[in-house]
Amino acid sequence: MIDLENCPYKTKCKKYNNSQCPIQDLSQPQFCIKLFKINELQEKALLTDKQKQYVPLRLDIDGSDREAFIRLKQIEQSIENYIEGGNNLYIFSNNTGNGKSSWALRLLNSYFEAIWYKSDITCKGLFINVPKFLISLRDNISQKNDYIQHIKENVLSADVVIWDDIATKGFTTFEMENIYNIVNNRMDEGKSNFYTSNLAGKELQEAMGDRLYSRVMNASEVLEFVGADKRGLNK
Repeated sequence: MIDLENCPYKTKCKKYNNSQCPIQDLSQPQFCIKLFKINELQEKALLTDKQKQYVPLRLDIDGSDREAFIRLKQIEQSIENYIEGGNNLYIFSNNTGNGKSSWALRLLNSYFEAIWYKSDITCKGLFINVPKFLISLRDNISQKNDYIQHIKENVLSADVVIWDDIATKGFTTFEMENIYNIVNNRMDEGKSNFYTSNLAGKELQEAMGDRLYSRVMNASEVLEFVGADKRGLNK
């Protein structure tokens, strides 16, 4: 049975607000096609249960990052067109824990919510934590693992890929070539890439290398966060 209390869409669901939610009627089979399809898209995106949840982000009390938040809300409101247009986004901050990854996840989940009713259940988006990906990629050389296989099978065709923590340190040649080849091929195919990082400028260029840096930064809309903490957004 589906747990209605934990449904992430009930606060925004017209059927729920009009008392027409199929899960509310205990005399009927406990099934919601929207919840089912979005969950399948999230699973194929490699999201954890926590990452699937809607996060109501808010500005810091001093109003820092207001312009970045306004722009991200604009992107969210037209997320389907933004991704179909092959747009790329780079969100960075020198500070940690101030909403970069949360915003990237929110945009990804908003995309799934925008397309679920007309989408087949294939991998439409991927969330890749780059440090985890690189460790798994090295391990995959000696022993194949399902995580890397899933990414390899879907990373070039997915509508959007979130590259979380794209540059936390310098890449080895092996790591750089793998990420560059994926990003380059996706961009040549007009696919969207969203990046988060704590680096920018010369530090980022040194960590990524000239080729990857040029490919990422010259084709991305860049937004900087300067606030210390963002745990929720007032509507």
